[in-house]
Amino acid sequence: MHLGSTHRSARRLVRRATGGRVWAAAALSLAVAALTALAPTASASSGFTVFTNERGADTPGLQQYGAVKSTVVYDYFALTCDAAGCLSDGGALPSEATFESKVKEYMSASQFGGGADAPVVLDFENIVLTAESGQAATNAFNLWKQLITWTHRAAPSAPVGMYGYDSSTANNSLTQQLHQNGLLDFFAPRAYRGSSQTDAAWTSTLDAAVANDRSLAPGQPIYPYISPSWDGSPGGAYMSGTTWGYTIDQLKAKTDGAVVWEPSAKDASACNWVEQNAYEMGTLTGTPSSGPLTATATPPSGDCTVPRGATTTVPVKITNTSGSTTAATEMQSFTGGSGFSGSWQYWNVPSLAPGASFSTSLPLAVASSQSTSTALLHIRTGLSDTRWTVVVK
Repeated sequence: MHLGSTHRSARRLVRRATGGRVWAAAALSLAVAALTALAPTASASSGFTVFTNERGADTPGLQQYGAVKSTVVYDYFALTCDAAGCLSDGGALPSEATFESKVKEYMSASQFGGGADAPVVLDFENIVLTAESGQAATNAFNLWKQLITWTHRAAPSAPVGMYGYDSSTANNSLTQQLHQNGLLDFFAPRAYRGSSQTDAAWTSTLDAAVANDRSLAPGQPIYPYISPSWDGSPGGAYMSGTTWGYTIDQLKAKTDGAVVWEPSAKDASACNWVEQNAYEMGTLTGTPSSGPLTATATPPSGDCTVPRGATTTVPVKITNTSGSTTAATEMQSFTGGSGFSGSWQYWNVPSLAPGASFSTSLPLAVASSQSTSTALLHIRTGLSDTRWTVVVK
């Protein structure tokens, strides 16, 4: 789940400890408020659920688009296994109470804020079975059984999954056993897009992972891990809207959902994926833009960004994109959810022939306390609703 490479060993930070054991330490240290109340979930109309792993300040707040907050448990304990056994940071394994406490901490509002019944993904890449062999694999398998059992006790209503590299079939028989007898409930394969990967190359890896997962536990959901940043690098370069759309389309056709891992939207370079995501989520939740009138709005920045703690006057054009003349209507009151407000310069929209337009403007005020870095807003008339996204800087 971490940066860059497609194989665990290429990313590990290792050092030699007393007795010749190799160990790896990988510890990653505010739930954000939704900008619209009671946002529909992504599974509302499609059966495909989008989950989001977000924490810290200025996150995109994907739950406002319909995503569901979920939890990832990182390798706080620096777990490793070899032929002699398994260790935590080179020493004794944690107790059940200590482990369960850490799971609950990652579920809490101070971390990912996943609900009691939202998926919990265990991200312990240094003991993934696809990278172990011989007795080390057996030892890792036994440790996984213990940790999964403890996770169920810590989160009794939550399905539990294991982040991994599912296109590999190494130790498939052991992995299959982890998806039986009340242990793992779903698959969470790595599906980040490499910056140099073609659509065909990425799709081939995804297809191999899905085929392997379906063969091991045909009835279990598959929720691949994706990111709007290339290579799954938090805050790194963002992929295009076209690539994000292709990614979602492939997952919709082949899996049961996706987990968007620690996404960000820092500046105008995020506009394309944010806008495409709003479109995709509108389709998934059954709440797309609608009506014969289509609104276009571009802030003075020339892109989708607006500043915090300021009022930005945004020109808005309402166009009749249907084949029939529309009746006169009015702009609807703009509230925009918590942290956003404004009042239209001109309210009365005249009757418009096909292709004709009406222009107004919106002094959009963004509170300085606005905590998320994107917002899904709506430009509504009595005849239409256009979903409009902004990146808040």
